[in-house]
Amino acid sequence: MKELLLHVTYRCKPGMAETFVKTIKEQGIQELIRKEDGCLQYDYTVSLEEADTIILLERWTSVAAQEVHMTQPHMEQLKALKETYVNEVVLERF
Repeated sequence: MKELLLHVTYRCKPGMAETFVKTIKEQGIQELIRKEDGCLQYDYTVSLEEADTIILLERWTSVAAQEVHMTQPHMEQLKALKETYVNEVVLERF
């Protein structure tokens, strides 16, 4: 199977980028995702060049593994956090 790499850019509401990532970590969402079958990488980075911007790098063993990931209950928690903290999401697939 072919690996899937996702580059996700979150443009957060003013002043909310670090709080967004901190909340994801405090709620244990990132660790739950990292433990999912097929997850090879799931790392958030705060941009030093673009204010209020977070970059997420995701690597999955396959498209199928990432599709299962999207159905997990903690993804509903993440969706709610995005609604609170994020203005725009840009997804690139490789």
